[in-house]
Amino acid sequence: MSGAAITLMVISLVLLWGGLAASIVAIVRRPDRTDWPEGFADEGGPEGRPDGPVEHDT
Repeated sequence: MSGAAITLMVISLVLLWGGLAASIVAIVRRPDRTDWPEGFADEGGPEGRPDGPVEHDT
């Protein structure tokens, strides 16, 4: 392998695994959504979240 190929491989691996690590850290720090859009409190469920699918008239 040439030096350029190794450099690009290292850069891509750092981006891939760094993104995975950042995603894991973000999920661990905030595992559940707390900021629901308006109207969810009207649908019911615990903490104003709907438990099942929301059906709307079209």
